[in-house]
Amino acid sequence: MISSLFGKTRPVNYILVLSVVFIFFSLAQLHQGEAFALSSHFLWILAGLCSLLLSLFLVNFIVQRNQLTAADSYAMLFYAQFCILFQEFLTDPIVLMAAFFLLLAQRRLISMKSLKNLKEKIFDAALYIFVASLFVNWTLLFILIVWIYIYFYTPKKINYWLIPIAAAVTVALTSWSVFFLSGDPQYLFNHFAFSLEPIKIAEVPTFSAVKTAGFLILISMAGIVAFIKQGKSGQGRLTQLRLLVIAWIAGIAIAFLTGERFISAVGFAFLASAVFAARYVESIRKDFIKDIVMYGFTAVSILVFFLEWVVK
Repeated sequence: MISSLFGKTRPVNYILVLSVVFIFFSLAQLHQGEAFALSSHFLWILAGLCSLLLSLFLVNFIVQRNQLTAADSYAMLFYAQFCILFQEFLTDPIVLMAAFFLLLAQRRLISMKSLKNLKEKIFDAALYIFVASLFVNWTLLFILIVWIYIYFYTPKKINYWLIPIAAAVTVALTSWSVFFLSGDPQYLFNHFAFSLEPIKIAEVPTFSAVKTAGFLILISMAGIVAFIKQGKSGQGRLTQLRLLVIAWIAGIAIAFLTGERFISAVGFAFLASAVFAARYVESIRKDFIKDIVMYGFTAVSILVFFLEWVVK
């Protein structure tokens, strides 16, 4: 039933997914206890919620507009399930906002396959990545993805390689002006004082480590299946898939580099993960097996969400 419900893009799918995510977001915040103690903190939480809900719309838009999957809502559903699975992502408004801007960047990058308005798309993508880095500094590494897309789609135009630098100058000057006027001119220097202290696996709680390892293994398997199925398609679609894999690897690498935000920062890889999972489900021919897989993952996500309350 769930496979047929989300097997098409309908308004009711948005209502269901947004409602469920809102409920689990609220539960996660209430479980934190002190989340609503300060009004300033509440504003951050509200900004995180808005970013999360907009991200769900954006995921479905990116996937359908660029035909990353079939005409269904599986990717949006899986993105929501990943959010529930990693409640650390739900309770970190800084990461939620950074992830939203990275989604905006990926929207522009993925649309480069049309080879139209490339200058604008490159500039916009770079701009969004630099804005995301104002929230989580290590997301700055995503700028490498912009140059990789340029290499794949328009490598011979030298001036295109310089566009991200223009975006960097734009964000740097604008943000420094804002912080200067707000009385904190040193913010950017302090924020981007990178310290290479990747997360140590031994420091990660056992439950979170097992959850993350299981997630990475399952998504890797789904990605392999997607590649095998895509092998018979055109070169254009295969290129899209390769670039998604690169973005997924970049997201996981950045998560490792963020230190204490490691678990929540796994959310930077949710878009590609959702596409791989959706493609895997689409490769299943029998509907009842699709239902078993999707009901199973839904149950596991909810179970892990509540189990985390017990083990912590």
